[in-house]
Amino acid sequence: ENHIALELSDVHIKCKNQSQKNHIEKQSIFLYRRFSHFGSNADAKTDQPSHSYFPFVNIFSRTLEKDENLRLIFDNINVWNEFTNRSRTFTKLEFNAQLSTRNFGLFRNPELTSPKGFQKEAEKAVRRVKLLINRIVNANTDEELKKVVKNLDRLSDVLCSVIDTAEFVRTVHPDQKFSQEANRIYEYLCSFMNSLNTNRELYQVLKRVMSTPSIYSQFSSEERQVAHIFLRDFEKSGIHLPSSDRVKFVQLSDKIIALGRKFTHSQLSKSTKIIEVEASRLDGLYTGCSTKNGDTARLSTKPWEAQMILKLIKDENIRKEMFIASNSATKEQTDLLENLLRTRGELARLLGMDSYSHIFLIDKMVKNPAKRQEIKCKELPTVNAWDRDYYTEKVKASLTQPMTPISPYFSVGSVIQGLSRLFSKLYGISFEPSEILPGETWHDDVRKLNVIDEQEGMIGTIYCDLFNRHGKYLNAAHYTVRCSRRVDDDDSIGDIPPDMDVSEIGELATPEQGVRLHGRNGRYQLPIIVLTCDFAKQKGDGKPCLLSLVEAETLFHEMGHAMHSMIGRTDFHNVSGTRCPTDFVELPSILMEHFVYSPTVLALFAKHYDTRKPIPIDLINSHLKARTQFSAMETQYQILMALLDQIYHSTLAMSPDFDTTAILANLQDSVGLFPSVPGTAWQIQFGHLFGYGAGYYSYLFCRILAGKLWKQVFEKDPLDREAGQRFRDEVLRWGGSRDPWLCVGKALQDEKIAVGDSKSVSLVGEW
Repeated sequence: ENHIALELSDVHIKCKNQSQKNHIEKQSIFLYRRFSHFGSNADAKTDQPSHSYFPFVNIFSRTLEKDENLRLIFDNINVWNEFTNRSRTFTKLEFNAQLSTRNFGLFRNPELTSPKGFQKEAEKAVRRVKLLINRIVNANTDEELKKVVKNLDRLSDVLCSVIDTAEFVRTVHPDQKFSQEANRIYEYLCSFMNSLNTNRELYQVLKRVMSTPSIYSQFSSEERQVAHIFLRDFEKSGIHLPSSDRVKFVQLSDKIIALGRKFTHSQLSKSTKIIEVEASRLDGLYTGCSTKNGDTARLSTKPWEAQMILKLIKDENIRKEMFIASNSATKEQTDLLENLLRTRGELARLLGMDSYSHIFLIDKMVKNPAKRQEIKCKELPTVNAWDRDYYTEKVKASLTQPMTPISPYFSVGSVIQGLSRLFSKLYGISFEPSEILPGETWHDDVRKLNVIDEQEGMIGTIYCDLFNRHGKYLNAAHYTVRCSRRVDDDDSIGDIPPDMDVSEIGELATPEQGVRLHGRNGRYQLPIIVLTCDFAKQKGDGKPCLLSLVEAETLFHEMGHAMHSMIGRTDFHNVSGTRCPTDFVELPSILMEHFVYSPTVLALFAKHYDTRKPIPIDLINSHLKARTQFSAMETQYQILMALLDQIYHSTLAMSPDFDTTAILANLQDSVGLFPSVPGTAWQIQFGHLFGYGAGYYSYLFCRILAGKLWKQVFEKDPLDREAGQRFRDEVLRWGGSRDPWLCVGKALQDEKIAVGDSKSVSLVGEW
């Protein structure tokens, strides 16, 4: 016990004799198997959840508490290295492998040890899908017809398991070979899925099932919801169109995906990358924000540098020059965006719809494009856009006393620890650090968390890629790699026709066996998600990564999505977790933003990274007061972006003189607080135009819903288990399997909202 030393290259145990060494080696392997979550949840108990730690490794079990490990693997590089070394050592013991040669593949998928694995994964998925198509279209008995919706959902899961992984890898993986191959497979399988959405044979079988009372009446409410989603997807994909138009639908859909990726990747490019000014004119700027060449200073137009200059430089002319340069765009960029928007408009016309917005909103909470109302503002003094940040900083300084920085109380590890403690109180759910096998992640900065429910055991996995690095996608995001669904009733043997030679089929995509969850029937595929942020790591000084209050809010927001994925474990893939309407999916995440500003919640975790003293209440209050300054300006900015998104996706997109820059300028001059600036094209930086096209209003809509839920359910006691259980039972656990209006209405105990009609929309507008 006193002389154990674990080394990556081998296991050297310094003991008094060989028998003691052999005994400890055996116990090491036994304890690894006993405490690892790499396996079934069959033994999960209500009052005694399993733990992923090793009692004989001092640093993790005897000196530190469980959730201190959680904090330190993010905050202390030595603890993280120790944890990693321990993981690799026990991997070697468990798998009897040379770690220098063993690669377990991304997300422990053995095919994804190299980029070529995506091709193999796609081939296996397509083979399985073709078997499922054949099975569905030939269903002619009641027993098989009852399985049609289940088999359509399985088909979707088989494809999405590859598509979702490829979407993440193409966006985040630092290896260009990986990202390029992932993108190729992503586009190929999306096109394949689009073609399936125009398959009339599948559509006709589904309609037959839904119109047969003896079958449909036996479906659960969840299965009926899934059936309606599939039916609507067929109809939104032009299933009613002639064959030639259905082919065109697939072509246009493929084109939109390709244009969207190009648009997203072109955002960081500026037509002007550097501006040069006299160094003597940089009064107010921090050192390090510019490079000098004699009397000339070179200023980068990258986002962070531009923001510092707009906030700090006293010379208005430099601020103006930087604003124009940092919001510049090339003609190729604006042409690319307008091509994307026109193609969406063309797709809408093909389907007989007025605009892309009409297509997008059919199955959302608001149903259709709202009439834009005239916004009348009081006459205000003109403030130029390049002066906004500068004078905002001045006003903040004049209205508040200089404040002690709050970031020392918000290390990344502390915030993760606080989220775990908060979820434990609200939902009985906590995080535990998990071992990472060689090749399992795409970067050494990635941490892995097991999500543990006090009743059900392990319910999912979260990979945290939170730190910045060169070339990394800048926006914080939640990625679904694998959805939850029930798998024990798949009947995959029935996919293979009796007269088919199994040896000629080739390797098939096969779902995992799943795990049993305490208190639930069947076996479930557990969700895997990734959270990405762009937090700045401290360099070389031993300090952990420290967050601003806004950055902590970002992490709370993304964890709101994660909890939706973890708790929304439905029987069907298509309605699992965050697979729900866009104007509902942001509700759990925006609600989480309220918690980070609660002194009660901050008391759970906000401690100084070095002294571990709790955050002073006066410091909390001063920062909370500062937070409300200019909040109306931010809301108005969000309204402008939501309006811009709707206009871009309206009938105007098909106009011969469609000009995104002119539309933005007109909107800024008519409803914006700051006049438009010639020579700028900010819309190129509006990345949500692709991912949230015609749906950006969802942030404002969900902010209203979240504000009401916070005030009515959580504000009085944000740690109340009864309140957390109500939100879990009425909102989170349903994923997308229940009408979101009913979810919100039940959570608020408001029947008028639960109805979900136009009056419900109006009521929300009045809030």
